[in-house]
Amino acid sequence: MEAGSETTGEAGTERAGGSRRTLRKTTKADYPSVLDVMDAAMNQVLEEQMEWLVARWNAENPDATPLVVEALTEEQRESLEREHLAREVLIGQAYVDKMAAEDMARLELEKTNPKKDPDERSYQSYRENWEWKYAEEFGSFEATIKVEEIYGDLHWPLDVFGLVAVRDDLDHHRNIIFERKRDNCQTLNEEDPYLVLTGPTRAPVTLFGPMHFDITLKVKRINELEDKDLSLLGFRYECCKSINYQASKGECALRSCVSSQKRRSKMSTLELTCGIVASSIEATISVRIVGGSWPDGFSGRFIASTASVSHMRVLLLNIGDKDTPVVAADGTIELSRRVVSVESFGELRVHAAGWLGSQQIDSEVFFKPLESGRSSRSLKVGSCEMEVTVGWSLFPLCYPIDRIPSPKNG
Repeated sequence: MEAGSETTGEAGTERAGGSRRTLRKTTKADYPSVLDVMDAAMNQVLEEQMEWLVARWNAENPDATPLVVEALTEEQRESLEREHLAREVLIGQAYVDKMAAEDMARLELEKTNPKKDPDERSYQSYRENWEWKYAEEFGSFEATIKVEEIYGDLHWPLDVFGLVAVRDDLDHHRNIIFERKRDNCQTLNEEDPYLVLTGPTRAPVTLFGPMHFDITLKVKRINELEDKDLSLLGFRYECCKSINYQASKGECALRSCVSSQKRRSKMSTLELTCGIVASSIEATISVRIVGGSWPDGFSGRFIASTASVSHMRVLLLNIGDKDTPVVAADGTIELSRRVVSVESFGELRVHAAGWLGSQQIDSEVFFKPLESGRSSRSLKVGSCEMEVTVGWSLFPLCYPIDRIPSPKNG
C-alpha cells in the first residue's frame, strides 16, 4: 500500500502510516435501553413467580410427583398461572367485600361515637387492613426522623419511647428502625430532636414502589396513666416521586435521591427524611479496637455516608464525654446501627468526629464497594487505633415477589 492511501472498513477509516484513524461510532445498540433493562427485570420476575407457583403446588400436593420448573411444559405453566389468577380473583373479591362491610360498620360507629380520635381511627384502619392481607403469610401485624413540632401541654425535653418500623418490597415483615421500652427512653430536646435509629437490621429495599411506615411513639410522664401519645401513624412513603435515569457502566440506573415529608398526628409533627440509593450494595459495618485503649473523655459520633448523597448521614454511634462504649472481649465496639446502603459505583465514608478534651478529632476512612467479601481500614481516635471492617452484600436486580408458601397459605 502506498503512503497516504486509505482503506475503509466497518471499524472506520485508517490512513497508512498511522496518521489518521477513525474509530467506529458508538451506537444505541452498544448500551441496553431503559426498556431492555425493564424487560429483562420483568422476565426475571415472571420466572421467579413460576418458581414460587411450583413451590406452592409441591407444598400443597406432598403425595404427588414434585414439579420441576425446568421440566414444565407450556400446558403445565399455563395451568399453574390460571390457578393462581383464579385464586387472586377470589382473594381480591373477599378483600373488597370485607372492606365494604368494615366501611359500613365504621360509618355506623362514627354516628354513635363522633368524638373518637381521628388519628386512632386512621391507624386502626391501616393496621386492620395490613393484618388481613399479610397475617397468614408473614405473621401478625403488630431514614432520619425528627420531632419537628410539639403541641398541647408538651414541653421540651421529651422522654420518648415506642416503635418505628418499615416494610418494603423485599419482605413484609417489620424491619424495626427504632424501638425503646418505657424504662429506656430517649431524651429529645430542641437542639437535638432526632430519634437515634438503631436499625434497620438490613437495608430497606424498593423497586420503584413505596415504603410502608408504622410509627407508635409516646412521651413518658411520672406514671403510665399520665403518659402522652406523641405520634400514631401508619402510611405509605413515596420517597422520590420523579424518577431520573442516568448512565452508569453502560447500564441505566435510578439516580440516588433524598426527600422529606412532614406528618402530623396526636401531639407532634414528625419530619421523615428518606433516601433512595441506586444500584445498592448493602454494607455491614463493624469497628474493633486493635491498639491502645478507648480514650477517656472523648465526646463525638461515628457516622457513615455515601458519596452521592453525602448530606444524608447515618449515625452509627453517639458518645458523650462521660460515656464509654460497650466493648466485647475481642475489642469490637457495639454500634447502635451497623447496616447502610451504598451505590455499587460509589464510595462509603466512615467518619469519627468529636472532641478529646480541647483537641478536635476528625478521622475518616473510605471504601470502594465490592459485590461480596470484606474490606478493612485503620481509623484512629487519639492514641486508640481501630479497625473498621465492612461486609459487602449485593442486592439482586429483581426482588422476590413473595416468599415460599407453606401448605396452609393461599
